[in-house]
Amino acid sequence: MSKISATSYRVMIVDDEPILRTGILHLCNWAQHNIEIVAQASNGQEALACIDQAQPHVVITDIVMPVMDGVEFTRILRQQYPNIKVIVLSSYSEFDYVREVFKYGVNDYLLKPKVAAPELISLIQSLCSEIIPSPIDTKSKKPDIALVLAEVLQNSCEDTNDAWQNLQSIFRKKHFRILQASTSLLLTRTDWTQAQVEQQCIGLTRQHLHVYQPVCMFLKNECVVLLHYDGDEKEHVPSAILEFTREAMKSLTYVKFIVSREFNHMEQIPKEHQLCTSYLGKLIYFPNRYEVQACEIHSESTKVHFDQAAFTSLLRSWSIDEAQAELQSLFSLIRSTQAYDEYSLKRLAQNIIYSAMSTLEEMKQPLSDLTASKLQLFKQIDLAFDWDELHSIFILFLDDLKRVIRKTDPQTMIVHRIYEYVNQNYANEISLSELAEQFHLNYSYLSSYFKQRTNENITTYINRVRTDKAKELLRSYEASISQISQMTGYSDHNYFSKVFKKMTGMTPVEYRNQNAKDR
Repeated sequence: MSKISATSYRVMIVDDEPILRTGILHLCNWAQHNIEIVAQASNGQEALACIDQAQPHVVITDIVMPVMDGVEFTRILRQQYPNIKVIVLSSYSEFDYVREVFKYGVNDYLLKPKVAAPELISLIQSLCSEIIPSPIDTKSKKPDIALVLAEVLQNSCEDTNDAWQNLQSIFRKKHFRILQASTSLLLTRTDWTQAQVEQQCIGLTRQHLHVYQPVCMFLKNECVVLLHYDGDEKEHVPSAILEFTREAMKSLTYVKFIVSREFNHMEQIPKEHQLCTSYLGKLIYFPNRYEVQACEIHSESTKVHFDQAAFTSLLRSWSIDEAQAELQSLFSLIRSTQAYDEYSLKRLAQNIIYSAMSTLEEMKQPLSDLTASKLQLFKQIDLAFDWDELHSIFILFLDDLKRVIRKTDPQTMIVHRIYEYVNQNYANEISLSELAEQFHLNYSYLSSYFKQRTNENITTYINRVRTDKAKELLRSYEASISQISQMTGYSDHNYFSKVFKKMTGMTPVEYRNQNAKDR
């Protein structure tokens, strides 16, 4: 970090979005412009509580904030600290607020999406032109350890060596551990604000982990707590962590912490943090847990293959119980191997549901109820907190699917089972007597039954399926006409050509040549 000059203009940032506060903090090297960011706050009330200690010359404040918004904050600030300059951050949608806040003597405002370093530096210097900069006691001033460590972990620190030296002077004990949780689901599923989450986590850290010199940081929807302790303290660390994580879940509901292994060198902090970040997506496999040890995570898992074609085939043949059993087996294997991270697992569940519904829609099944709830179902999956919740959503869907299928006319089921049988066996010889035996029907009854319900005789349907498969193969240019005839169930390629021309109006050679011209 660059050293700040002996005097500088003091600036406070007030915004409930930590990302925006961090963005301004790292917008430029403020020290080069005799500007120092002396304090941060997540709302007006918090800012007023620390303003006497910070003694800023300029306050940069958001308007829309929880607890105390920028309008009320500016009003009180003007009454109690009339000499402090105020710069308001706003967005286009907040223009009415901007108009309101200007009544209290705001000095200027900037649009949030367009905050640029040169403009902000010029504005601060202009507002402070008549102010004598405050002297800074560089010897007694202590760095904000959470801020320094956050810069290191986000690779945004200008002088890494200087940062490590600052940390080295503070972290003198032997052992370290990291606790890390995602807060994104909490912020999506509840009314908690980022500022409230920060305050709650910091409060719980101080209450339950204060003995272990905790540093609490918030990085990109993550809460990260670093613990630091000696050998004589380590015996009680696990119970303290359990108590902290239990209370965190009790109050915040949708947070679960990964706990790193114990490590003994300060320089390992970034690596262990990165490892914990990669493990967050596996916490979904541990329902009813407050914290999960890093050693419980399968860091490298072989992906479990889902046979989409086999699953679709079971649905087409109305074997819903078998399809459900296949999925149960799939998900049991996934859980035991932790084969997917949370994001990939949820996408897989959504893809299976989409595939099942698309298949039944193709089969002309009445899916109006399920289709209407599809988007809601996908959202529920996105918001599932742990394995039990995700699994229950999926089981309910399968139960609804079974209910729909069981309403289907049994006679219609036989037609679709014939369809599926032909699609699976088109490359082999298929006789009508074999089909009749397969479906326990009389030979002549099967022919009339199929013709009556599809307006197509079975032989024509078989030839149509084979012709469609042959078209795909002819377009690929990887097999000869003779080979394609064998691959589509015709032992005589001359007969294959005759059937193909009858179905398409072209011979296989003509079709292949025509396809080449169209490319």
